[in-house]
Amino acid sequence: QKIEAPTGGVTLSYDLSPGQVYKGKVISSQSVRATTGASLSRGFEFDVTLTVRGPAPEGQGIMVTARYSNVNIRWGLPPGATFSVGELVSKATSQLQNMEVSFYVDETGKVVFMPELPSDMPEDLRFVVQEAIDTLETAFLPVPSRPLKSGDSWKDDKVRGRKGKLGRYLEANTTSTVEGFFRDEAHKTDVTRLKIDETETEITTAKTGSHEVKKQTSTTALFAHADRYLSSLERTRQTFDPGNATIFTTLKVQWTKAPPPQGSAAAIKQVQDITDPCHPDYVGGEDCQPGVPPGGTNPGDQAAPTEPP
Repeated sequence: QKIEAPTGGVTLSYDLSPGQVYKGKVISSQSVRATTGASLSRGFEFDVTLTVRGPAPEGQGIMVTARYSNVNIRWGLPPGATFSVGELVSKATSQLQNMEVSFYVDETGKVVFMPELPSDMPEDLRFVVQEAIDTLETAFLPVPSRPLKSGDSWKDDKVRGRKGKLGRYLEANTTSTVEGFFRDEAHKTDVTRLKIDETETEITTAKTGSHEVKKQTSTTALFAHADRYLSSLERTRQTFDPGNATIFTTLKVQWTKAPPPQGSAAAIKQVQDITDPCHPDYVGGEDCQPGVPPGGTNPGDQAAPTEPP
């Protein structure tokens, strides 16, 4: 149900209090159509628990730990593969189940550091596990820090490398639009709906020539602005790799914000914000006195005498 936003707009921000926990469900699927006519499909489905740890070392952002569970891998191999897909899936599932990855994000939700996989991991297994980590990284959504109003739109351009030179050159153009503000009855929260369209061109140039790959991506996201977290994200992507394949990818993510565990910094802060001594979760030195405002005195109490100067 559509709702009216405050006249000053809505500012999106993440709750990255130490100890805060988020529960996620991630479903990714991919269909590959090779130029030879062969096709294959693959994908992931897993649950993930995110725990905010606190400031990362050397001011690199905020550390977050992700723990994988309920891992389900659907994996296809191209014709002529020399190893068993069943064995590969079994090894990858065992590697991912209950695996923990600690990475860093900034205040906007952008992933600024993701660790590398061990160098001694077998190449076929590395590919599958890296895909699961990359899928988790794309399940995040960086948000602007300025107030947003319905209909607001902005562009972000990204360029890496040097065009026409040896190596990799990447150019991406992104347009984000606020489609409106809504009441999400399923999660009992108000959300901002965002639409993001991106076009990316990557050119790899070698002495023998260059190769161009294009990607077109469309994302719809619901951000729970009152509770400060990404509620859901749906993304479709088409990758055009001339001479090799066309790849269709879909990603669906659902997040819920869990109460922080007792004893965490976030939980302690919640309790300490309660100033009413009669509140059942109050922690402090005052006694409950019904009818008396916090910090006040009982009617008829006399003021304590002051010491003479």
